[in-house]
Amino acid sequence: MAVNKNRLLGRLLIVTLAYLVTGKLGLLIPYVGSHITLIWLPTGIAVAALMRWGYVTWPAVFAGAFLVNLSVGSSLLLAGGLAVGNTLGPLFAAWLLQKFKFNIFLMGVHDILLMTTAACLGMTISATSGVTNLVLNGVLDIEHVMEAWLVWWAGDTVGVILVLPVLLTISKSELRNLWQQRTKYILWCAIVSVLEWVIFQQFHHVSGQFMLLAFVVLPLVIWSTMRFGLAGSSLAVLGLSIIAVFATASGQGPFYTPGIHQGVFSLWVFMSILALVALMISVLQIEREVTERALRVSEAQLRAVIDGALDAIVTVNETGHLIEFNPAAERIFGFRRDQVIGRPLVEVIIPPALRAAHTKGHQLFVQTGKKHIFDQRLELTAVRSDGSEFPVELTITSLREKGLPLVTGFIRDITDRKKAEEEIRNLAFFDALTSLPNRRLLLDRLQQALVTSARTQSYGAVLFIDLDNFKTLNDSRGHEMGDLLLIEVANRLRRCVRAEDTVSRLGGDEFVVILEDLSEDPEQALAQVGVIGEKILNAINEPYLLRETEHHNTSSIGISLFSGRDVVVDELLKRSDTAMYQAKAAGRNTLRFFDPAMQASLEKRIRLESQLRFALAQQQLRIYYQVQVDVSRHVFGAEALLRWEHPQHGLMMPTEFIAVAEDSGLIIPIGYWVLQQACQQLKRWEADDHCRHIQLAVNVSARRFRQPDFVDEIKQHIQISGANPTLLKLELTESVVLDNIPDTVEKMHALRELGVQFAMDDFGTGYSSLAYLKQLPLTQVKIDQSFVRDIAIDPNDAAIVQAIIGMSSTLSLSVIAEGVETEQQLELLKQYGCEQFQGYLFSKPVPVEALEKILHEDRLLFVNDSGENSRLT
Repeated sequence: MAVNKNRLLGRLLIVTLAYLVTGKLGLLIPYVGSHITLIWLPTGIAVAALMRWGYVTWPAVFAGAFLVNLSVGSSLLLAGGLAVGNTLGPLFAAWLLQKFKFNIFLMGVHDILLMTTAACLGMTISATSGVTNLVLNGVLDIEHVMEAWLVWWAGDTVGVILVLPVLLTISKSELRNLWQQRTKYILWCAIVSVLEWVIFQQFHHVSGQFMLLAFVVLPLVIWSTMRFGLAGSSLAVLGLSIIAVFATASGQGPFYTPGIHQGVFSLWVFMSILALVALMISVLQIEREVTERALRVSEAQLRAVIDGALDAIVTVNETGHLIEFNPAAERIFGFRRDQVIGRPLVEVIIPPALRAAHTKGHQLFVQTGKKHIFDQRLELTAVRSDGSEFPVELTITSLREKGLPLVTGFIRDITDRKKAEEEIRNLAFFDALTSLPNRRLLLDRLQQALVTSARTQSYGAVLFIDLDNFKTLNDSRGHEMGDLLLIEVANRLRRCVRAEDTVSRLGGDEFVVILEDLSEDPEQALAQVGVIGEKILNAINEPYLLRETEHHNTSSIGISLFSGRDVVVDELLKRSDTAMYQAKAAGRNTLRFFDPAMQASLEKRIRLESQLRFALAQQQLRIYYQVQVDVSRHVFGAEALLRWEHPQHGLMMPTEFIAVAEDSGLIIPIGYWVLQQACQQLKRWEADDHCRHIQLAVNVSARRFRQPDFVDEIKQHIQISGANPTLLKLELTESVVLDNIPDTVEKMHALRELGVQFAMDDFGTGYSSLAYLKQLPLTQVKIDQSFVRDIAIDPNDAAIVQAIIGMSSTLSLSVIAEGVETEQQLELLKQYGCEQFQGYLFSKPVPVEALEKILHEDRLLFVNDSGENSRLT
């Protein structure tokens, strides 16, 4: 601790004395009064001390500045004030340098620019503080303020530029090198100093006409930097600057002019240019030396790698001739290096039968190099010195982008690997007859499918397929005909599934298909597998032409779904095998799921889809209407809701059949019919004074909205029916709106131009945000009933409702709350600012006749005993 404290005190003393001595020398040539000079070297010393020894040295800077100013007769107050500015300026400059990662060893041009910028900015503080103190203490007249500030700032700035680099970068090795050349250096300094002295003595009082003569010494400064390094050039520039300042202060030289602004600025430019040129050249020399050193090391390392590499490394020039052939290439190809260097590449490694394909330019290397690409073929046939051909793996790299007109190839003999790969591929993993993956590869892929399913949370399925009555074909027509059938079945199975799915042959007439990346929803996954299973059944049912003979065959399929790794591979195959035998027992030419519940669900879904198609054709679908009211319970609109009047099950809600309609694609014709009915109903209401102003809301499914012709369809409905488009309101869910924002916005704007209104249904249940809502031409937001249901008892739901209402108000959107069933819910919604409502409190969904009855009663829904009509069912 004592050693560190002594070291700190020693550094503080050095800084104080250095500042005092250089400051006294600088004031020997004052320019404005007794306190301001054209060159102030102490500032450079101060910044250097702060950068090398830390901010702890600031008291020494203050002390040195205080003593310097006190020595020229300043009062204690003035000396202290000037010292404050002389300390703050270097402190700010040092802070800027550290903040922007200044390298004290000046390793790049950006460091020089950063140093200059920091000096210019930091010295505005010292100049401003110094001039202000001189004025306040009566030492400086107001009329000389600008001149004094400019000289002060220029002197401090050039002091940093001249001194800081030397103090930061000078080392013992540089001083030793300079001492070894002391005779040449002293002679050079003398010549340059005499030359500059002559210029400043002979060309003075000339109003700046010969300022450029001062720069005659610039080439000599450049030469000294290249010869004596940064230390030598910096000391020389410092001497030249002192000569220029002394002459200018004495009223001599090309920089002296009666107008002090121009002269000071020109002198500052002169000194700065000398210093910065020396710094720039020094930095460029350092960068060149570092680059050359790194290049030599890199070349040595590269040579070691090339000579020690196990693979052949060959390099060609722009004409395709070899200039590198390493020891591994000698061993692989059988040529000595001296036998091939200078020869065309194609004559060395390309077999004679293949050379014709490469005669125009050795495309393997040269053309690849010109295109700046890698050759992705990693495989070709090469030839050894004895003429034998063998497979190699070739990687080509162009060096053009590195500035070298060369192309290098890395060549590996892969004879043994190719043999092993071929044997493994053909014997271990694939069926010899059909080329399908065999049982071994099937088990591996099924294990991978289980892992993937666990990661993605999506369902997969195994389909076990067995040909019906295959033994009969083999026994009656022979095994050769049976093999032809198996090959054709394999081809048909491939065409029934995606490229990423697996079709394999276990043996005999048994095939297994692995389906991956199905839906995360079990019902949806079940439907997807059912569709593919039916497709396979139909494909196998198609007639076969075996040796000019037509043959018909069916199959039985067993299916087992899986999700994650809840079941092992062997058990999964057993389940699908069991389901396949159930299909056999059911009469063949059918499919069965291992889980009876899944089988029943699939059958129910298939029946429901068939019945729904029939319902659409037989006009079993109905539209019910639920009123929408304002705060006075005045009916202003209604929502069209779909119902299915099933012959056996009665009136069915949409939740019972909409999912099937979506999956089967029936939602498109159903949606078409609903919109058609809605437009026709609006047109019929035009003739009724009680109904003509009712706005009708219609839900639009995601699948229907994404159809390319959706906008044209709406236009067609409006045109054919003659309905008023401003009374038609389309309700879209968040998933529909956010699926493809640009397409959604385009379609909505096209319909808004017709007058069609838009509402966002079930708002709050998805991921809507202001950023999206601002892009959409919505007119209304519909609060989902899940928030309304518990609004009176759940503070979170109440807060969400208030937030939705507030956000919608900000965007000038109307708000309607659905699912309002109690007076308490209604009153709370009114308090929160909601003005439109829908729910059982006013009316359940009713046929059009019941709705028109409400509208004919002046569209008012009362709640009191004398006039209640809001409980229609």
